[in-house]
Amino acid sequence: MARYEQPVERFRWAKFAFWLIAGVLLMVSTMFAWRSTEEFLIKDDRFRIPEAEEFARQSPNLIVEGIHYASASQIRHLFAEDFGRSLYLVPLQTRRLQLLEIDWVEDATVTKIWPNTLKVQIHERIPVAFVRLPPNHKDGMSRFALIDRDGYILRPRVPAKFTLPVIAGIRESESIENRRARVRRVLGMLREVGTLAGQISEINVADPNDLIVAEHVDNTVVNLMLGDENYSDRLQNFLANYSEIKQKRPDAGTLDLRVDGVITAVGDQ
Repeated sequence: MARYEQPVERFRWAKFAFWLIAGVLLMVSTMFAWRSTEEFLIKDDRFRIPEAEEFARQSPNLIVEGIHYASASQIRHLFAEDFGRSLYLVPLQTRRLQLLEIDWVEDATVTKIWPNTLKVQIHERIPVAFVRLPPNHKDGMSRFALIDRDGYILRPRVPAKFTLPVIAGIRESESIENRRARVRRVLGMLREVGTLAGQISEINVADPNDLIVAEHVDNTVVNLMLGDENYSDRLQNFLANYSEIKQKRPDAGTLDLRVDGVITAVGDQ
């Protein structure tokens, strides 16, 4: 019995050794084949992205789609080091993250089109308002930019026309979270007032719990303190009583509407 088990045990070990050696050889050959393939992809000129200088700094092998207001030259600059080398070496995720740092870019995808072309698809941010920034310290002039619903400050680099409300009281130095909260408070107010928004020229959101709107009425601009709720009712109440207010207080430039049903000229006791 013992003599029979010994050859069987040796056979098992021989079989194990065979598959172990076969596995090692397969792994080595696979690594060698992959290394050879990788070297081929890196060094073969067919996969080289033509340098931009060969085409007046705009390579036809870099396709950029979806841009209207973002800077095309800023986007191309991010890929400058990829020109003249293999498409295989382009770090797609790194390039995408770099694209997302551009102010107008909300989302982006970068795709390799073999043998030697890159395609960039840009989804731009959509401005929802102009933003009046604090005056420039050098000349004291107010500065205007655009802002999207997430609070990102946007500066057009090409001529563009926008018909949008103006928001004041936002600082570029404050956190993106604060800017986002202020913009969304304004958008919520504009949705609530509906067609009445057409008479509003500017919304001051320095205090997001007390929106102040510049209302155009009878060729006059009146500042209305709306608070943080019941915007539509308060505006309608103001418009319904404006004639009487104008007769009693023609000099009132700011009115407090924060108490429902009550209109007070700022400065009145």
